[in-house]
Amino acid sequence: MTQVGPVGGGGEPRTVLWAWRQAQLEQGGQDRQTPADRRRRRHRQDRPTDSLAQDGPTDGPKQGDQGYLPQLQSRLRQSLGRGGPSAIRRVVRRLADVPAEQRTVLHSAIAYDPEAAERGFAWMLEHFDQPNAVVPALAQIGPAIEALTGPPGRQFDLFGQALLDAVRETAGAAGTGAHGGAAGAAEGGAAGGAAGTAGWSDEDADAWRDGWRFVVGWLRQGTQLMHGEAPFWTGTVLAHDRRRDDVAVLTVATDLPYPFRAGQRAIVECHRVPGAWRACWIGEPPAGDNHIEIHVQAVPGDEATGSLVRATHVGDPVRLHRAEGDFVIEDGSAGAVLIVAEDIHVTPIKALLPEFAGRGDDRVVHIFWGVSTRDDLYDLESLREHAARCAHATVHPVVARGPAHPYLSGSLPQVVVDFGEWTSHDVYLSGTPLAVGVMRNMLIERRVAPDRIHAVTLEPFSADTGQR
Repeated sequence: MTQVGPVGGGGEPRTVLWAWRQAQLEQGGQDRQTPADRRRRRHRQDRPTDSLAQDGPTDGPKQGDQGYLPQLQSRLRQSLGRGGPSAIRRVVRRLADVPAEQRTVLHSAIAYDPEAAERGFAWMLEHFDQPNAVVPALAQIGPAIEALTGPPGRQFDLFGQALLDAVRETAGAAGTGAHGGAAGAAEGGAAGGAAGTAGWSDEDADAWRDGWRFVVGWLRQGTQLMHGEAPFWTGTVLAHDRRRDDVAVLTVATDLPYPFRAGQRAIVECHRVPGAWRACWIGEPPAGDNHIEIHVQAVPGDEATGSLVRATHVGDPVRLHRAEGDFVIEDGSAGAVLIVAEDIHVTPIKALLPEFAGRGDDRVVHIFWGVSTRDDLYDLESLREHAARCAHATVHPVVARGPAHPYLSGSLPQVVVDFGEWTSHDVYLSGTPLAVGVMRNMLIERRVAPDRIHAVTLEPFSADTGQR
């Protein structure tokens, strides 16, 4: 049986750096410390004084760099010419237009939301001489970048070269287009200082190589600030659909690609309860747009899930740990398929159905979805739409209490075992540990082979420590 427990606020995915700055202005840079914050602080205090992750305003890749940063910042700005925001926009568009087969993770993030990348680029230039501000901001995306890129090196090098090429092309185009060749270069040099606004020099190239070196160093510093935590992705709530008093469906966008498979669950932190991570089902297969449909059920007495359902709004930040789980509908035998899901645990089943249909599996599928009352069938229309894509799939809603028409009525396990004979079926169960256990035992009593039964459930875990 597959089970899941937790893994150990965040930034706005559309512009994580901008969101961080706003938070600093609004909160005076002071957030209440969680146990994880205190552990990270102790870890930083234990570092040697020449660490790349020193505390305080002298943070930087090495001693002596701090005085160089304002000069480098000025050079970077000058090399972009007088294009200002439009020059940044052209650089970002060039990076976003790199063919998919040549993209790094950073290219993909820019291509997903170029406008956010423009704002982030502008923020970085504005704060380039303030590494004590930049490092904590990059800490919000550093762990995800590290998880996506693997050992640092190749992808950073490729993106750094692409950035250099994009700035060179933008600066060159701006210089020759604005004033007309050599004459423009002379005029631009007089108006814009040593670097000018026309053309491109070796000194400009060296400045951008240095600039990228600093950014990579700060990114690694930011990752070290989160030392000991599992990788996380920053995101924002694009839609919050309250389907029931205790259930909400959140559409979350992440600023970096969030890798997951159909049937998995995300580990979500509620920004209103920092450090509280909860396993939540993902309701749709990956779509390649950095959007994730997350189904959350409020657990009585649990502030985190209650806040995600009842107190979360569009625009709120969230953080996600790496998706977990290996629940799949396997390529199967000649038999049919029985799927039994309890309440919100129908979500991974819905996410798996498009994959099942996409591979052309023509087995007969019976899906039983059990809920307490008829009003609890919060996702029935979507479930039926997904089932309709399969060759032979039927959804059977089962209502335990109150009026059930036009659906089946009674206890979910009893309705299933009374409905038909399942010994030749591949069986998939999804629900609470208790419900899955009862269903499994009843099927085995009806001579269903245990090795044909696959199950998934969510395991309770500690809200504060994130330990199984």
